[in-house]
Amino acid sequence: ALGRVKFNLKDLGVDLASFSSHKVFGPKGAACLYVSDGLNLEPILYGQLSTQRLWPGLENVPAICGFAKAVKVMMDRFDEFNSKMRGLRDMLIDGILSSVDHSILNGPRGGRRVSDNVNISFIYCEGEALTVELSLRGIYVSSGSACTSRILQPSHVLIAIGRRFEEAHGSILMKVTPMHSSDDINYVLENIPKAVGRVRSISPFKVG
Repeated sequence: ALGRVKFNLKDLGVDLASFSSHKVFGPKGAACLYVSDGLNLEPILYGQLSTQRLWPGLENVPAICGFAKAVKVMMDRFDEFNSKMRGLRDMLIDGILSSVDHSILNGPRGGRRVSDNVNISFIYCEGEALTVELSLRGIYVSSGSACTSRILQPSHVLIAIGRRFEEAHGSILMKVTPMHSSDDINYVLENIPKAVGRVRSISPFKVG
């Protein structure tokens, strides 16, 4: 939620919170860990005093500085970036649902949805095959749960919210960013129906 939702960690009352640099378009390989006052963590591997002995090895200073700069840019331009992402997100959602039969939006619309998130299920379509088909067209998405993507299982979150197996198995996750434009969205909308049609024509889930 960093860069997409405004929050104060002290108000949330959490003991621990971690954030990854690449989620705010900073360098990969950097992250931060928030530890609440009074919480004593026992290290698994002992490190230096500069990391409270929680992480061994030298810090990646350039990546950490890049992470800090990325957070500052995201927060300084929070309203601008999120307004743009919401517009692109809704353009993508509306375009897909109106052009592809048997497509279902996973999650709410409007203000209750994170500004960059588009998760849609295509019934009679295998999500991993659709991911490959779209990548051949220069469109990169993910399918299933990010932490189980290599074992081709549907997202347990979609199953938990009531999606049937074939609906969850046919889901893809797309993210918009402040760097995207309406031309990018139009390119996706031009190719999604073709890719879905191609995958459905060979899918074991197809009608009949």
